[in-house]
Amino acid sequence: MKFSSPDSAGGSPRHHAAFTLVEMMVATGIYMVIFVSALVALQVFALRVYTLGATKITATQSSRKALNQIRTDIQQGKGVQVGVTDNAGNFTAYAGTSLAVGNALQVFATTNFSGAPYSLYYLKTNTVQGVSSNNLIWISVTTNGTAAAALATYVTNLDVFAAVDCNAVILTNCIKNNQCFTVKLQFYQWEYPIAVLGTNGAANAYDYYQLRTKVCRRALD
Repeated sequence: MKFSSPDSAGGSPRHHAAFTLVEMMVATGIYMVIFVSALVALQVFALRVYTLGATKITATQSSRKALNQIRTDIQQGKGVQVGVTDNAGNFTAYAGTSLAVGNALQVFATTNFSGAPYSLYYLKTNTVQGVSSNNLIWISVTTNGTAAAALATYVTNLDVFAAVDCNAVILTNCIKNNQCFTVKLQFYQWEYPIAVLGTNGAANAYDYYQLRTKVCRRALD
């Protein structure tokens, strides 16, 4: 006996469902659009994360360099005084019962506390269009002359320097062998320094940072 195949049952061939060429092209096109959109979104997100990271690194780089320089000067100095200055850099050391916390620090390279060589760090206050842009200035005074440079900008705090003891209590006498010195920088910077978010005086996106350090003199008397 000869059996008929299922396809030939009933005397007519069976038709199988399948995608046409047009349907395949449409499906492929939709898939490519979704894939490219996801890829672009991932790249934009990665660039945003990179920009945020680069901004934070750039914001703290100069301030960390300033802290390193101040720390080295204090460690190698023979005498350190905390005081206050005006915007011209005229320094007045705190004395008597005045607490040694202010906007200026004077570091002497020798035991002569009345002349060169010495370094002076002070906060120069400045306001541009109602926005504080205070600069941390470094002045180096030697027997050959005077040099000045800006170490950090957009500093917002005035209590940059302080003389403290081992328990972080602010002292009243700035010439001691057993004291430490604290340096605190609070500052702000644009969140996106490569792109202005506002126009016609509109506010930009800022982020705020703080760096602190404590250091003692190594060259004790």
